[in-house]
Amino acid sequence: MTTRAPSGDQFESLEQAPTGQHRLKGHVQERADGSERSLVPALQKGIRILRCLNAATKPLTLAEVAQALGISKSHCHGLLKTLTHFDWLRFDPVTHTYQLHHGISRDLSSLLRQQFGPSTLRPYMEAFTARTGISCVLSEPLADHSFLVLDQVSAANDIEISYPSGYRLPPDATAHMRAYLAWQREYEIDSWFSIANLKAYTPRTAAGANDARMAVRETRSRGYARSVGEFTEGIMALALPIFGQDGRVRYIFDCVGRVENVAPQEESIAEALLDSVTQIHELFGSVLPPDFPRAT
Repeated sequence: MTTRAPSGDQFESLEQAPTGQHRLKGHVQERADGSERSLVPALQKGIRILRCLNAATKPLTLAEVAQALGISKSHCHGLLKTLTHFDWLRFDPVTHTYQLHHGISRDLSSLLRQQFGPSTLRPYMEAFTARTGISCVLSEPLADHSFLVLDQVSAANDIEISYPSGYRLPPDATAHMRAYLAWQREYEIDSWFSIANLKAYTPRTAAGANDARMAVRETRSRGYARSVGEFTEGIMALALPIFGQDGRVRYIFDCVGRVENVAPQEESIAEALLDSVTQIHELFGSVLPPDFPRAT
């Protein structure tokens, strides 16, 4: 026999937005058995708040959260403030709304570590390109010091990235190499240069050992790597490393475009690049060198 579930037990509902668009919304089911009697009330309500905000399609106000969960405003306010204090929630003072924040991922970073991969980083790449109009590439440093291209996002109004699957950039690809080495220890930089085979890819390439090392030092001082027509004629690139929880360089976030497009807006592009990398580091609880730049 089939019975109709009570309205409070619905797993999904069909909703219509003011625009007329329909949305099928799933509902998180609360446990209703006797095991809840042994739960700590405040902790239980805190978890329900997190679930509620995670399921929401927009940030919620105090009143909306309290009403959705049947919690008094005063009690709900205290829980929201506590979660905000630990960066599990973010409060917008303009709209007076709450939403999930990076502290959750930071404090659960050991669980998320295995997900620290290209697919996780792609939204940050897409957001960067949407903000700047500049294409970007994600690569992984390999044992032979080359860089394996893992992902790429092309800008609509600039160059289209077209690297084949498994494409590798050489160890001395200027922007990549400088970003990779700049914040490493001096003996690690010495070791890299002791086996490096530097090439002059264009007349502008800093291919001499002294010039190449100077470019690495300038990268650390500047706060990001740059290459203007040194690897490919007419192309300008800015890059930063992405560190893991072990303090080692895991990836290189590189943005590339035509010199005439990138050079006039270098400062704003570099700011967007640093914002993206800072968000990634905060998300995964990366261990950074003391002087590595951070977005403010």
